[in-house]
Amino acid sequence: MLYIAAGVLAGGSMLFVLACRCFPGLAEGWMEAVFAPVASALASLSGKCAFPIAEPLALLLVALLVFLLFRSRRGACLLLSGIVAGYALFWTPAYFVPERYPVDGQVESGALTAVCGELIERLNAYGAFALPDDLCERALEAASLAEPPAPLTAAPKYARYPEWMRALSLAGLYVPWTFEAVVNPDEAEAGRPFTAVHELMHMGGVADEGQANIYAYVACQQAGGAFAYSSDLWALQYAMAALGELDGAAWNDCLGRLSESVRADFFAIGGGAPPSAASGGAVEAFLRLGGISEKTANYGALAVWLCNAYCMNA
Repeated sequence: MLYIAAGVLAGGSMLFVLACRCFPGLAEGWMEAVFAPVASALASLSGKCAFPIAEPLALLLVALLVFLLFRSRRGACLLLSGIVAGYALFWTPAYFVPERYPVDGQVESGALTAVCGELIERLNAYGAFALPDDLCERALEAASLAEPPAPLTAAPKYARYPEWMRALSLAGLYVPWTFEAVVNPDEAEAGRPFTAVHELMHMGGVADEGQANIYAYVACQQAGGAFAYSSDLWALQYAMAALGELDGAAWNDCLGRLSESVRADFFAIGGGAPPSAASGGAVEAFLRLGGISEKTANYGALAVWLCNAYCMNA
């Protein structure tokens, strides 16, 4: 009986994802009618805890799963199906809603070089970066300026045990099961403001990584100060990564124009590093089947959007 329940739960979840993919209106309606009020209420509730609930909850679920594998494999299947269902119902539909910031995927090295030049000029003029002491509270204020689809009711949190984030090379993470935005406290200080706002965009119902970057950039630019610097730094990282694939000489020229402090911050957030490999196995198969594989890795859409804006204003 438990096997049947697990199969119905997992199968129903996948059918719901496919329905949202085929009928974007369903996804949009679900996000407005269900996700927004549920996410706002539960994020506010989990936000009352000073540390991420997701960390002890993950340990508890792993322990329970191991126990069930030895005592009741049917129960283990049901538990896994419940986890998948939570992801399908309260996160996957967000990938299929219309984009607020449409992006034209075609960019040229000339536009990228110009965008990098503007970003470098602003970064060099900023001076030494100082991380705000009340980063999480100010990140919530900044993120609200972008007006994401769902109201933001909780500030991001620093991971209590950042070792797991370091092992997975994560600067930040949104946990859809607990509605929490988690930031790695060991990451470079100059990158944290933008990362915190980016994760809050996910909390606000923006699933697409490229769109979350654009939302976060708009919010950080409006907030100004350390947030504007951090967003320009990340934008430069994405723009130079794209430029390096098209024109190595222009990439080297841009790197040489960075001040010493900005160059240090640029490399601290991974500037110049090759893109991480795509996930594989069952996770990748699930993402591809759901039609969201590309949306989970298109961080560089921010650079394309900036180039589109530059070309329109040129």
